[in-house]
Amino acid sequence: FKQHIHDADGEFLQEASGTLAVKRPGMFYWHTLQPYEHVLVSDRITMWLYDVDLEQINRKPFSADLDKAPALLLSGELEEIQKHYQITVNHKDAQSGTLVEFTLTPLSDDGVFSTLTIVFGKPFIDSMSLVDSFGQITTIQFSDVILNPQVADSQFTFVPPAGVDVISDEP
Repeated sequence: FKQHIHDADGEFLQEASGTLAVKRPGMFYWHTLQPYEHVLVSDRITMWLYDVDLEQINRKPFSADLDKAPALLLSGELEEIQKHYQITVNHKDAQSGTLVEFTLTPLSDDGVFSTLTIVFGKPFIDSMSLVDSFGQITTIQFSDVILNPQVADSQFTFVPPAGVDVISDEP
């Protein structure tokens, strides 16, 4: 993936890139390589956020609260998503291919974003764009998508490296 972040006025703030793997339900691996290395891993029990440069890990119990972690939508279940969002669908014809655009608006006001748009081409996810409560726009463009690969559960197991500080929200 490549991720671009713009402020509310459209000014470019940052570009990031990395890899992503998801497995339903709730298993998620997001590895940002550039410009700062971060790893976000969920095994549906624990969420790990590892900031490699800071040598710090935040560990918290997994939550299916999709309003707080929109990237988990990719590994979620449709029924759970429908409980948290108003969903609108728009079909677009874009240069010889049909795109389907899903716009999700949180049903509660305490989420991290005001709208999230997920665009699918034939048959893969193309992009995801979210507008946060400050008007900042994050757009993620996916490439080299492999649909339904065999992904081992071990991909979603995180073991903190030795010597790294772990901050835990778990009892």
